[in-house]
Amino acid sequence: MPAMSAMPSIVGSIVIATLLQGPANLQVRENTRIPAPNELPKGTVIPIQLLTKISTKTVKEGDGVYAMTVFPITLNNEIVIPVGSWVQGKITAVQRPGRVKGKAGLALSFQTLTLASGSKIPLYASLAGSSDAKTDSEGKLEGESSKGQDAATIGKVATVPAVIGGATSGRKGAGIGGAGGAAAGLAAVLLTRGKDLVLDRGTTLEIVLDRPLEP
Repeated sequence: MPAMSAMPSIVGSIVIATLLQGPANLQVRENTRIPAPNELPKGTVIPIQLLTKISTKTVKEGDGVYAMTVFPITLNNEIVIPVGSWVQGKITAVQRPGRVKGKAGLALSFQTLTLASGSKIPLYASLAGSSDAKTDSEGKLEGESSKGQDAATIGKVATVPAVIGGATSGRKGAGIGGAGGAAAGLAAVLLTRGKDLVLDRGTTLEIVLDRPLEP
């Protein structure tokens, strides 16, 4: 009988301890964020069109980038960013093409969205793609390689001395002339930079939101 009388006290202690701890499924995570109903989520893609020309030959880090939206962005079946909204950004990195190797490169970021109403909204967006250039995994635009052009330059410069040497001194002269021309062609390549990356006015870009946006 004494053992039976001890059972209620043990059960009661367990119930009290459970109540004090509270239900596990009601615990709130500190970092949980509930998005606003009129908020564009992070990762939203916005197509834009450049209003000015950009070239790695002339621009520098910190220069402004100006564009406009070319496709309406909707939320809950309503247009929140209409076509023609202004987007302003800046150039965050410029890489000129090398003289022997290395491609031109550009990195852009975007900070301001101006709606047709005139209201300016802070924008946190980076480049996702371009119609005129390749984009790497980090969102950096990459220019074309000049390997084919360099080879053509060396071959073109070597051709004329080889022909002249062959006409005047036979095969031996042609060989000497060709070698000299190849050296001259190589020198021309070493003194000339590769292709600059150029984005003409009207180039279409895709930017992606790095943070949620509330228009």
